[in-house]
Amino acid sequence: MAQAKLTTPDSEDLQDQIAALRKDIGAITETLTLMAKAQGNEMSDAARRRFDDVRARGTDAVSTAQSQANALNAQAQEFVQDKPALSLGMAAALGFVVGILSTSRR
Repeated sequence: MAQAKLTTPDSEDLQDQIAALRKDIGAITETLTLMAKAQGNEMSDAARRRFDDVRARGTDAVSTAQSQANALNAQAQEFVQDKPALSLGMAAALGFVVGILSTSRR
């Protein structure tokens, strides 16, 4: 039977293994960097999409609120024009109530 010749490792073998490890660690670091950049870009895109969605919903809500405020304003103006005496009486009563509530009681 033939026996394989065993060689003892020396410092040159160790240096070669360290160089190989450095190369592998460099490749791993580069891969991790690329993965982190890709994930960062995905997160940035997702945040941008969410922001655009929220902004669109906010714009819609403001538009709806403005429409409702304009409708209420038109109704109030119509009520005042149709019933000026009742409107004046209601305003006076409201002023009276606010005046009573705003005075301090000691």
